[in-house]
Amino acid sequence: MFFFELVGALFRELRPRKAEARGRSRTRAVGDAAEEFALAFLKKEKGFRLVERGMMDEDGELDLVGRVKGNEGLVVVEVRARKEGGMLTPREAVDFRKQRQVVKTAQRLLRRKGFHDVLRFDIVGVYLNGRNEPVRAEHFEDAFDRGVLKKRRRS
Repeated sequence: MFFFELVGALFRELRPRKAEARGRSRTRAVGDAAEEFALAFLKKEKGFRLVERGMMDEDGELDLVGRVKGNEGLVVVEVRARKEGGMLTPREAVDFRKQRQVVKTAQRLLRRKGFHDVLRFDIVGVYLNGRNEPVRAEHFEDAFDRGVLKKRRRS
């Protein structure tokens, strides 16, 4: 019995403190901070009005859904956080497979919510410093479209 208590105490001690205190993993906490940073950036720079955030079902999630001044219909925003100077840019990290997943998820979830507006799919790349804090954002309008469902993956 003592052995299991000792092992349990060791695991509790090694677990990251900040994320544990909020009941989330460290990766999820960084992702949440990046989404918050992206949302503030879009509101300030693009006049973005949030409609839904973190819409999810068993097969996918939509980070941000909203409207942008001067754009007809809804805008679905995929947020990607990457370290400054990393191997992949945030835009490159949203690969063909992820684009297909986002489009399918948007079609499914937005239909359930009663939205039938024209869709635009954007990407916001959030760059992180060495402490995993968001420092800047980059917006890619109309980064992909529903056409990814018809295309075959390039080998």
